[in-house]
Amino acid sequence: MKKALLLLLCILVVAAVGGFLWYTDDEIHAALNYQKPNIVIELDRDNIYLAVGESITINANRSDLDWSSSNSEIATVESGIITGFSAGEVVISASKADTSESINVIVTDLITTPVIDNDKEYLKCNQYTEEEAELLDKLLAYRIDEAGYKTRAGAVAAARFLVLEFPYRISYFYENGRLETAGGRKYVDGEGRYYHVGLYLSESKFKDLEASLYGPAIWGCPLYSWVVNTTSSNGLDCSGYVSWALYNAGFDVKDGGAGINPEKDTDLDDLGTRLTINSENLDSGKVKVGDLMSTYGHIGILIGMDDEHYYVAESLDYDIHVNTYTRQELLDSDWMYVILLDEVYEEDGNLTNMW
Repeated sequence: MKKALLLLLCILVVAAVGGFLWYTDDEIHAALNYQKPNIVIELDRDNIYLAVGESITINANRSDLDWSSSNSEIATVESGIITGFSAGEVVISASKADTSESINVIVTDLITTPVIDNDKEYLKCNQYTEEEAELLDKLLAYRIDEAGYKTRAGAVAAARFLVLEFPYRISYFYENGRLETAGGRKYVDGEGRYYHVGLYLSESKFKDLEASLYGPAIWGCPLYSWVVNTTSSNGLDCSGYVSWALYNAGFDVKDGGAGINPEKDTDLDDLGTRLTINSENLDSGKVKVGDLMSTYGHIGILIGMDDEHYYVAESLDYDIHVNTYTRQELLDSDWMYVILLDEVYEEDGNLTNMW
């Protein structure tokens, strides 16, 4: 009996060794050095800012990830789609097996999801704390960076931020002067026009001002205007708003005003090709969001287009707002020209016709 068991064991050993010898050296080495596959997770961003109610889709290098939120009352995630529910900070994680990557998400009620609301309350004096003003600057910069800094899309993002996402209306202010002396006006910085990065909501911005006449005063605070001999809330005039959006997107267009003046070549109207607003030019395919809308003494910026409407943001008479035009309404409007800015922007960035 023992001899039979010993014989059977020898046969099994010989069979096992013989089978093993059928493999190549490389296959044997691969089997002996086998390790668990290395899982790599790549996400398209590290930090996100969301308005309450806003959603964003995260792009990842694989589709089989398990998603989770550290606080679902602040933000949830499903299949890579993150939705903000209440103000706060949360960590969104994507994992597979023992590997994970995370995204820091800040949900805020300091901005709204993009919407046209020309009946918002006016910005009040000192509406925001220093910390809130700083966060709003970060939100603006985030929107511009997402669209593309120094691109057409970045300029559109800045212009849209102030009229669609910022929750208050900013008053129109008749400028006291400009960064550079223009038309005999005194050298003034920040009164009715603002030439610096960020929103003008905190007195900490005063340190960047080079001169002041009757101020300084941040947006929403009272300031005397010698142009109309009255005191009103500081804000932006038409060219101040447009140049502010361009400057924050990385385009320093200098101290140009608005107005079609054949004797001057430094106004915003002179930045690009002037295209008459007519049916032929609107159908040419040359007009893009981010181009300027011009008429005598006034300037605006095209922030949206769809199959039926053109959306023009402007600062005029009372505040910064958005006008919605059908094609025929635009043809019949006071706008005379579109100023094409292809040579200024050079790159479109992540451009969208609508928000």
